Amino acid sequence: MSDSIKKVSKKKMIFVQIDEELTSIFERVATLPYKEIYLVVPRRAVLLQSVVNLKILKQKMEEVEKTMAIITNDVNGMKLALQAEIKVFDEWNVDSDTPNAKEERDPESALLKPIAATQNEVDEELPSRLPKKKSSIFDVVRHLKNKDKGFSLRKYMSDLKKNRLERQSVQLSPGKKRWVVTFLLASAAIFFVIVYVALPGATVSIEPSSDVVTKTVNVIFIPQPDDERELKAYPVETDVNVTVTHSASGAVNNGTNSSGTITIVNKSGTERTLIATTRFQTEDGIVFRIQNDVTVPSGTEAAPATVDVAVVADTVDANGSPVGVRGNVDPTNFFLPGLKEDSRATLYGQSSVAMSGGTSEIVMHITEDDLKAAQVELENQLKDMALADLRKEILSEGNSVGSTLKLLEDSETLSFGSPNISLPYNLVGQEQDSFEVTGSVHLSGVGYDSEGLYSILKTEIVSVQTPGKQLVSIDRDSISLQVLNADPANDTYKVTAQIQGVEEYQIDPDLEGGAELSKKIKEHIAGKTIQEAEDYIQNLPEVNSVTVSVWPVWSPTIPSLPDNIKIKSLSEGVRL
Repeated sequence: MSDSIKKVSKKKMIFVQIDEELTSIFERVATLPYKEIYLVVPRRAVLLQSVVNLKILKQKMEEVEKTMAIITNDVNGMKLALQAEIKVFDEWNVDSDTPNAKEERDPESALLKPIAATQNEVDEELPSRLPKKKSSIFDVVRHLKNKDKGFSLRKYMSDLKKNRLERQSVQLSPGKKRWVVTFLLASAAIFFVIVYVALPGATVSIEPSSDVVTKTVNVIFIPQPDDERELKAYPVETDVNVTVTHSASGAVNNGTNSSGTITIVNKSGTERTLIATTRFQTEDGIVFRIQNDVTVPSGTEAAPATVDVAVVADTVDANGSPVGVRGNVDPTNFFLPGLKEDSRATLYGQSSVAMSGGTSEIVMHITEDDLKAAQVELENQLKDMALADLRKEILSEGNSVGSTLKLLEDSETLSFGSPNISLPYNLVGQEQDSFEVTGSVHLSGVGYDSEGLYSILKTEIVSVQTPGKQLVSIDRDSISLQVLNADPANDTYKVTAQIQGVEEYQIDPDLEGGAELSKKIKEHIAGKTIQEAEDYIQNLPEVNSVTVSVWPVWSPTIPSLPDNIKIKSLSEGVRL
């Protein structure tokens, strides 16, 4: 086939009626599944009467990502199409006898012949051969010799009058001038109306609303799976030994206790007798005890009774910590911890001189409570380390079988043996800062193919999409397992697996759900103000947020033609 002849499927050809409007043509073309469209246009068709129509149609075709060409033998239409930068063919034929055409011919194809090169001259008249014979220089000289010679006043006046009449014939009368101006203004008005109706556009950018969707599937972990919802079980076990060092908590102060004198104040109106070892305590918890019985006379708020007594600090404070040098407290107030709160303000002690003589020499010793605390700490560490070791075992097993294995961490599947711990009771009471406790434990469990489980869950969640929505993402970290039935003896475990994803409404007009929604939006907002359009769209359940932009930017309303409204989805798309 010659390079100048193009073969194209007849399915891509659209036959245009002579009076068919621009919108009707575009509606027919926009739904075709082809990117390249050929319009077969007859002579004197409405489409070929205006270069504006052609440019508008070309622009609309580009918006839907299509290219177009025109097949016509209308010479004027060819020129207008070329001005609009549209490809033009002046001939098409299925039964062409072009060389090699018969071998290459497709019954669904047509042969297109491009417009002749001379057709491209649209701005100037083409030169043509003169119908008469050219005059020679001799003919010109002979003609000039036959003309009258000399100057004649009559001839001059006659020529002047003739020239004046010719100039007057060219001038327009006032009525004709008004008609011409009116015609030009009307043409300009019609042009601007066409531009205002056909060219304005609006872009509606919508971020669709989304929801979390959950899918639950029952899966069986079994040694020999033979079903699509069965996965291989990988039993694992481990033994761990742990030694912990625990600090002794028993403290003995081998130093000296501080002592001093306090003044007991009685404002209660009643004589008070205090026995030896009665406690007086500071706000910091340091306890001092009187050494002998004492009777404090009755006193009042205006005239309190006072008695001075000797006191000695306890070895440990109210919290059980050694006192030692901390007992050398400065002058302060003391309360009686054995009295009720409301009575402490009427009977209390106070010192005017600092306590002295306290020294610290703290010695730690092991108590029975220390052994119990060490046992609890050791059991917790045994479980944590055994679980960590079992995870390593399942990873190692996965590397050996070439799968991504994960431990099924559930109380039904993790079997801890009884911890083997020996406590050193012989150390109780010994002066020692710390001691060691050793123990061991056995742990067994089961692993599974995490990628295989994800594949099952992904297939299930994709298959249950809500009509009008699309699944845009799946959260692998949301996978959770719950054991329904565990049979460790046969390494069989039935579990419920759950996964979550994100669904959002279809906004893209190219999608099934989005096409219906886009049509609904366009029909409702056409001709409305931008604010009215945004308010309506924002209230739709499918929409999370919306922004409307128009062209020209100063236009206060949405175009009245739905075809001039473009719906754009701000969705990030499917991220599975």
